[in-house]
Order: sequence, then C-alpha cells, then structure tokens
Amino acid sequence: MSQVVHLSSLKISSLEAPAGISSRADASPRLSLATLRGLPRTVRRPGFDVAALRPGILHLGCGAFHRAHQAVFTQRAIEAKPGAIPPAWGIISASLQRPTMRDALQPQDGLYTVLERGPHGACATVVGTISEVVFAQENPAALLARFTDPAIRLVTLTVTSSGYCLDPATERLAVHHPDIQKDLHASLPSSALGVLVAGLAEVHKAGRRPPVVMSCDNLPGNGRILRQAAIDYAALFDDELAGWIASSVQFPCSMVDRITPATTEADLGDAAAALGVFDAAPVCAEPFRQWVIEDFAGPRPAWEAAGAEFVPDVALWEASKLGLLNGTHMAIAYLGSLAGMQTVAEFVEDPVFAAYALRFMLAEQRPTLPPSRHDIGAYAHQLLRRWRNPGIAHQLSRVGRNGSEKLQARLLASVQENLEAGRSASCTLLAVAAWICCASGCVGHGHAAETQDPLIGRMQALGAAAGDDAGRLTASVLAMEDVFGRDLPRLEAFRVGLTQAVGDLQHMGPHATVKALLASPKQGCR
Repeated sequence: MSQVVHLSSLKISSLEAPAGISSRADASPRLSLATLRGLPRTVRRPGFDVAALRPGILHLGCGAFHRAHQAVFTQRAIEAKPGAIPPAWGIISASLQRPTMRDALQPQDGLYTVLERGPHGACATVVGTISEVVFAQENPAALLARFTDPAIRLVTLTVTSSGYCLDPATERLAVHHPDIQKDLHASLPSSALGVLVAGLAEVHKAGRRPPVVMSCDNLPGNGRILRQAAIDYAALFDDELAGWIASSVQFPCSMVDRITPATTEADLGDAAAALGVFDAAPVCAEPFRQWVIEDFAGPRPAWEAAGAEFVPDVALWEASKLGLLNGTHMAIAYLGSLAGMQTVAEFVEDPVFAAYALRFMLAEQRPTLPPSRHDIGAYAHQLLRRWRNPGIAHQLSRVGRNGSEKLQARLLASVQENLEAGRSASCTLLAVAAWICCASGCVGHGHAAETQDPLIGRMQALGAAAGDDAGRLTASVLAMEDVFGRDLPRLEAFRVGLTQAVGDLQHMGPHATVKALLASPKQGCR
C-alpha cells in the first residue's frame, strides 16, 4: 500500500465544476487501469487487483456521497481480507437521472480519486471498487436484469430523501408524486423506487433469493421507510408482489455520516496535481466517516474491518445524528444564508453563531434524545471541530436545499417535544423562522439567497401576500399541513414564539437576533 500524499499548499475554490466533464478531460493521459501502476507512490491505491474484482453489489445513485462513503468502506473491507480468490464485492453503480458519472468513469475503468481534506492539508486515494457504471434511462431493461444475477447479494441506495417520493406527514409513498405518476404511465419505471420494485419483481418472477436492500440515505429509520414505500409501490400493481416483498426481503436500517461537498474546479486541479494524470470524477470529503448498520442475515463485505459498526438497532445513533448534526445543519444553512455567508465553516468561525449552534445542540436537542451511553457533549464539540475544517467548503445552499421535506424530522419533532414538556425551544424556533424567511423571500434586514425547495413557489407567494407583516406570514405558512401537520400549529407557545422569531429576524437581522437570544438564560451547554 502506498503512502498518502499531503497537498497542504493547494487552495480550495468555492466554484462548482460544470455539470458535465471538465474541458481538462481532453488532456492526456487519464486515470485508468493502464495508468494506475504509474501513479506517484504518495497516492494511495487499491490494495487488490481491480481488474479481477467481481460485482456483488448493485447501487442506485452514483453520486459523490456514495463514492466517498460506501465505495470507500468497501475498498477498505476488501483490503482487510486479502485472499487468492478475486473478491466478489465490486459495485455496479447506476446513475438514474443523468449520464454524467457514467461518461466520466467509463473511460477510467471506474477509478476515481477521493481527496480527503483535513485542517492541515489533503491526501489522495484512488478508489477501485466500482466495477461498472450504468445509466438507467439508456437501457432500463438491462438494469432490471442485473437484479436477477445470483452474484448480486446487496442492493444499496443513495438517492437523497426526495428520491423516496414520500408524503412528509405520513412517511408513506406519495402516490400523487410526479415521479410516481410518471412511472404509472410508462412501460418501464424511472424513479429510484420504481426501479427497485421492478427489479425485485424480476427476482420474484425468476424464483431467486432476493438481495438485501439497504438505504444509505439520511432518513431516520431509512430501512423501515424504504420497506414500506416499496410495499406501497408494489401494491399499486400487484398485491402478491407486495406481500412477497413484505415477507421475504430484508431492509436493514443504516446511519451514514461523512461531509462530502460538491466537486469544484479546484478538486479537479488538485486531483490532477496529486496523480500526475487527469481524473474527471474526483470527490472531496472530510477525514471523518461513520457507518452504523443494523444486523442482517446473508453475505456482505467485511465492512466492520473498515470501521463500520453492526448493531441490533441503529435508532440511538440515528437520533443523535439527526438531532445534532442534521438539525443544526438546517439552522446553520438558513441563518447563515440570511447573514450573507456561503459555507458552514464561515458560520461556525463566528463566535456568536458558534455559541448558538452549541446551545441549540445541548440545551434543546439533547433533552429530546432517547437515553443512551453516548457522550452527547463530546459529540457536539466534535461536530463543531469538523465544521470548522478549513479544507471543506460545505456550501450552505447545498445543506439547506429541500428544507420543507426535512423540517419535521430535524426540527419540528424536537420543538414540539420541548414545548409540550415546558422546556425552552428558542433556538429551534429561530431555525424554523429562518427557513420561513429564506423560502418566502421575506428576509427583512437579512440577505436574500437562492433557496432550492419543492415548495418554493407556494412560499414565495405567501411571502408576497404578507409583505413585512410577520404575523400574517407566519400564520399563512403554518396553514401548510403538508409541512407542519395539524397538532403543532395549535400550540400557542409555538405560534407565538415562531411569529416573534420571524419578526426579530426581519427587523434586526440574524446576527443581532442570535446575539439577543444568547443573552437570555441558558442551561445544559457544557
């Protein structure tokens, strides 16, 4: 195994690379099996024969997180269990929406670079666990046929929370979702859920043992939610298939964590500088990575040898991450955007905002977590250290997108629990208010920022109608039952506190509002 190269002198750009392959792709030579052996000794390379790798995993969603997380864990697992027989855990990675990754990785024999950026520089690792990249829309029938290959023992997904086509209020399949409606009127499905169920139908039809299906997305109870969504989808076509999925297919839950910003032009340049050849598909990530997986029956890579944890129930890990990391990320995204900031690191470098983040985690999120032996205080401080990493340009616009789909699990559940228990929830109310201001465009003394959200049209219309009337804006937004449900808006403390928070943000701006909040009494911030 080669040593790791440190690229401490390389600078990071916040400019995202083009959606397609960079113009530098025409440069020669390019990363591939042919150039792998000639890479500098300072670059870490796969510790196995990449050409001999046999596929055993089918993955839906060939995005940056999958390539920086699951593919890396799988590589380390293969390296930890060397043997004479070629390993059977190569990954067939399917891009569902665009051919960009297929076009970038095919000429590279599936190889790409992970640039691990830490506070003191970066190191480069070439990952070789992706055996094949396919574009689902080009030949959907061929992709479905992969499900029946007896060598495929695992089907995994990273399609983001929106890819599950769920009703936020019920966490069940939203039958009227545009992607589901499109599937219902097409000969072959194009949604991630449709491809999964159609593939399982092929397995059932062939009489084969089904693969284990595992979500690697940031959803609490992701395996349970995916299982129910798959059953709901199958029942639209075939009740017998729905029953077979319910009784025969395992859907273990998993908790995943690694900050993986969008690839930038700087990443392309840094990868080329480290390798001495061009890589069209590098991915940037922080050094930290975590994977907690619910125990399941059947063959799998030795992911535990790579640092993954197998546990009977991932709920405790999920709760800590969802409340502290994901919930605080939402607060950071919207308050930071209102403050005119661009990245998470910029937010937590501000002492006032950093104090707010810590108070949010320890005074308001911690009381809502289930009892455990986890050191929540240590975890919160670890998160702040990770977020301060100057090597990671984690864009607030990316962290805060699709907020309406995430509010319930990450902010609203905890604020309701705290208010009903008579505890303070001022930090959480402020985070929700910041989302309202960002999405509605009613930013007051804050900075307007482009917000990606499926409900952005409705929110902007409500904002235009409300003008600078914080009470009217809050009341109209709370009438959106698909986001807030029915019970929470009936809590007077929630309505009053949220209206006050929206008004404070509009009249004082985010920094002054947070500073005033911190001046009030606080508890539990150690």
